[in-house]
Amino acid sequence: MTKLAWLLPLLALTLAGPVRGEPVDLRPELMQADRDFCTAVAAGGLAAWLDHLAPDAVRLPSLGSTTPVQGKAAIAASDRPLFADPTRRLLWEPTSAAAFADGRSGCTTGTYRYVQLDQAGAEVAVLGQGRYLTWWVLDASGHWRVLLDTGEADPAPAAHD
Repeated sequence: MTKLAWLLPLLALTLAGPVRGEPVDLRPELMQADRDFCTAVAAGGLAAWLDHLAPDAVRLPSLGSTTPVQGKAAIAASDRPLFADPTRRLLWEPTSAAAFADGRSGCTTGTYRYVQLDQAGAEVAVLGQGRYLTWWVLDASGHWRVLLDTGEADPAPAAHD
């Protein structure tokens, strides 16, 4: 084998850019990205929500809609009511994560609460709650972005006779 023969594959890998080696457990990284997303949105509202989305992000039906919403502008219009009242806050906590073999995408699931705050910012009521799924992609700058977000409200408690 000539020197050039072993150098070419090495050069090709170098030019291809960084590759996440195996095995890489991205679950803690995804869980932290999701927690950071929640913290940013709690502080920055709709602007922070949109900042964490991939340009081609999709939101599955929410707020009574039956049609998926795609792209930041459409998601901003759809989700604006969720963030319009400063005494209400969307909060969530991831409970699990999974990573795809490509090392550049994965998902988190968890629980969410939409809460009412008092004048001091303390939570006084839960207006809605449920479970969610967020699909993440790693962008060219190394930041995790939301590609798909969806949630399902918990069923209403059964009435007691």
